[in-house]
Amino acid sequence: LEDLQDAFDFCYKVHYRPDVERSRDPEYIQELQALQAKLQNLDRQRREVLAKMQQLLGRSETLRELLQEELGDWRARQQRLCLGGPGDTNLRPLETWFTELGQGLFQLRQLLRALNDLRQKVTYERDPLVAETPLLEQRLREQLTHLLKSAFVVEQQPSTPNASKRPLVLRTASKFSTRARLLVRLQDRNHPMEAKIHIDRWDPPAPR
Repeated sequence: LEDLQDAFDFCYKVHYRPDVERSRDPEYIQELQALQAKLQNLDRQRREVLAKMQQLLGRSETLRELLQEELGDWRARQQRLCLGGPGDTNLRPLETWFTELGQGLFQLRQLLRALNDLRQKVTYERDPLVAETPLLEQRLREQLTHLLKSAFVVEQQPSTPNASKRPLVLRTASKFSTRARLLVRLQDRNHPMEAKIHIDRWDPPAPR
């Protein structure tokens, strides 16, 4: 797509000369027709790229919904385990799936930024990048937000430091331990991801 745009931009700067004297020149008319064909090809390629991105976002949304179901099943198993029942609470499979989906969404984000750069260099009337890119950015941002929020889980439920270490039983002014985990693990040295944990001490108002 970038090569097509560079070729069109070069031909446009070289051949397009809006001059009345050349408007009837057969050679100039032929050059304009070739230039128009390049623009139509560029427009078609842009629309195809945007359509593929729409398709990928649709698939990622479906995958995210499936991950939400898997995460709900994991929470149910964790609750049964806290109550003394059997259950496998290994988070490694979920972490792998969440991470791969996160990597795909961030790659789409980079692609959208590249498309914005192309739009800044060359645009035209009814340019699909102008109309559709902001909508794709909003949709992608929403998916990333939902994914990262749901990827933050309590791996080990709060428990008191007594002999039984029974989970889900807390007392006022008693020490307890817990462990949280972010299921999206992206290996990016330039933009490391961090998850900070704090206790909300805000007391909700009493019901009336």
